[in-house]
Amino acid sequence: MTLEIKFSTISSSDVYDLIARHQEEHLQLEFKTINSPDMASSDDKRNLARALSGFANSSGGILIWGVIAVKDSDGIDTASSTAEIQSLSRFITRLNELTGNAALPIIDGVMHRPLPTSDDRGFAVSIVPASESGPHMAKLGENRYYKRSGDSFYQMEHFDIEDMFGRRKKPKLELYAHVRGSGPQTEITIGITNNGRGTARAPYLAFNAPAPFHLSIYGIDGNGHEGLPRLHARGSELPLLFGGNSNYVIHPETTLQVASLFLGIPPPGNLTLPETVAIDYEITAEDSRIVKARLDVSLAHTEQKQSSA
Repeated sequence: MTLEIKFSTISSSDVYDLIARHQEEHLQLEFKTINSPDMASSDDKRNLARALSGFANSSGGILIWGVIAVKDSDGIDTASSTAEIQSLSRFITRLNELTGNAALPIIDGVMHRPLPTSDDRGFAVSIVPASESGPHMAKLGENRYYKRSGDSFYQMEHFDIEDMFGRRKKPKLELYAHVRGSGPQTEITIGITNNGRGTARAPYLAFNAPAPFHLSIYGIDGNGHEGLPRLHARGSELPLLFGGNSNYVIHPETTLQVASLFLGIPPPGNLTLPETVAIDYEITAEDSRIVKARLDVSLAHTEQKQSSA
């Protein structure tokens, strides 16, 4: 279950269940109490700032407010009892007001929800997504960088901060296959989908044309044009190679159609297509690791888009 689903579905009864089971804190779960719903206490502000910084600089996490955690025999903090929040609506308002100032740079996607048990009383839950734009400094009087390790937040070392400053948003490239037509008119458009958060520059794609398909002479537009220049390299295990210089880019959440596969002119007589064909491929881009994999493409249904994800 993803953090987003946990955040959106958790209820106050679930919190009671966590306490009954003495749920341990872990890499993506933290319990906290508050001093006052207006978050005037420096401790309350510090807890918020550390959680935002630590979770965002690590794998993201869920923070449940209004639960007392104590260490068990193994020294791990576990949910022990309730400390339900009075004036719950006020507390949520203050969380929203402080979130934009609790970490620098601001963390995208932080949200807070009330989990009422009675009129304006109960628990609250916060979600902090993992961030690719960090490191994020805890503010509100902290002015330190934190990370999450095990069940605790730790101040980041210099090398941790230096490493994160060297990171950037990265593309995530996958093979795209769009099947259309049927029988002798079946065609497969091959391309690259970028499901990452960074732009892919100078993309490269190599693949095979699985029998009985061939590279189409008509290209992707019917006029012989292809999405990337053809490359000619000896010794490659994959015969169809395409790549561009840095003027070719694939923006996040977009697909670049590269080439089309067809059954030839004319198609073989008495043709019987298999249910699936396997396409071996390699994908990479500037400053990205090369991905080598295989995509099984179903030919059973037309007008379908398939991805290696």
